[in-house]
Amino acid sequence: MYLKNVTPLIVVGRQRAGTRYLTEVLNSFDDVTIQGEIPNPVMRSLVKFIQESEKYYRGAAKWENPRRVREYQAWTEKKRDLIYAMWANTTQSRRLNPSPDCRYYGYKRPNNEFYFDFYEKHLADQKAVYVYCVRNFVDNYLSISSRWPDRTIEMVADDYLKSVEHYRKIKQAAPDRVLLFNLDDHIKYGFGYLDKNIIEKLDLDLKEDLRTYLAGMGAKNQTVNVSANPRREALTNEEEAYLLSRPALHTEFQKLCCDQSG
Repeated sequence: MYLKNVTPLIVVGRQRAGTRYLTEVLNSFDDVTIQGEIPNPVMRSLVKFIQESEKYYRGAAKWENPRRVREYQAWTEKKRDLIYAMWANTTQSRRLNPSPDCRYYGYKRPNNEFYFDFYEKHLADQKAVYVYCVRNFVDNYLSISSRWPDRTIEMVADDYLKSVEHYRKIKQAAPDRVLLFNLDDHIKYGFGYLDKNIIEKLDLDLKEDLRTYLAGMGAKNQTVNVSANPRREALTNEEEAYLLSRPALHTEFQKLCCDQSG
């Protein structure tokens, strides 16, 4: 692939919180290419492969043999291309070929904010930009449980709070490279929200015809397309009671909203 002068762009965050929609919007720009999702077992294998390769070449270079040092230097220069190739060729969907004008290149996968440290280390020469997708817990849970009925509210709640906590950590570590896409605000305020908080901050050229198209596209819920079950519209009494026992599910989301509006 040998992409030069591109910035890695990774769409992460909550499942059922607009990652697919946001990726479709970003891929509408000629200078952006976001590949599809990498299955979790494959992702773990890829990370292990990179880490073990890094360990070998770095260890060999410690012997201060000039040839080994050159091998390690060559590895560090090629490692970025290897990561880009993995994004292109290990996803569940068809590969997208970047245009000659590509400025942002990456992939999307919910929960992959947890690989932040990995990418910060192995893409150190080209720091990545991350877009974290989120929405309020209740709608997030109802959408997830409609798609995957075996996921209990306790399971989703624990995952939700861990994800939001990790967003705060990566935002603190890279404040200028971690953007927030709040699906609720996008639904409330329309395309202007996405334009202001994502498109403008990425300095993408939004031509009027593209603006008209994207504004009319809307964020569509995909649950009905991928699940035999209709989307749930309300919590059960037991789930309502559980929600009252975990006030952080509401307050932590509200903090994100305040951080962005402030």
